[in-house]
Amino acid sequence: MAANLQRDDLHGIRMTEEAFERLISVESPYRYELIEGVVYDMTGSTPEHSVISANVEGLLREQLGRSGPCRTHRDQYVAIPGKPPVVPDVVLTCDLADWDKNKRLKPFMIQSPLIVVEVLSPSTERYDRTEKFTRYMRCPTLEVYILVSQDEQYIEVYRRSTGWKQERFSTGQLIKLEQLDLELPVESVYEGVL
Repeated sequence: MAANLQRDDLHGIRMTEEAFERLISVESPYRYELIEGVVYDMTGSTPEHSVISANVEGLLREQLGRSGPCRTHRDQYVAIPGKPPVVPDVVLTCDLADWDKNKRLKPFMIQSPLIVVEVLSPSTERYDRTEKFTRYMRCPTLEVYILVSQDEQYIEVYRRSTGWKQERFSTGQLIKLEQLDLELPVESVYEGVL
């Protein structure tokens, strides 16, 4: 997600976790994140950021098909145990309760992320690598966390199975996601961008 997270940013508003929960409980076209007690509007991004996110979602969705229990979502809240929810660029879940109208949380929030993808922006890269990653690790279902550069063909993959050890991928390489027998060709992630 893109945002300006400078401490003197006039767009951030101080807020308690309780007030934040009330704010996001109402359907809205905006997506907010609570970072160190300040709420930021995470809506909007660069064209490159948007295309990369769409490419990743499309590649995953194409391989998953439309009839199984697994689904991809963009820009949707993910519930974090004991912490405020966050909004990844792409999230994949295989829990029916995350998309079935009669079972999902209200307001809508992904409860069981399996794979999370963040496209890095200069304003959020530090947050995505530290606090946000720490929050995602609290999700017992999360198996893979992926950070995608929007400035070069470079992707980092972190897997629970390896103790969140960093794996690096670049042009010409293929990312294999064994959990669901999925593949992300690096060049396809960047198609139409770089």
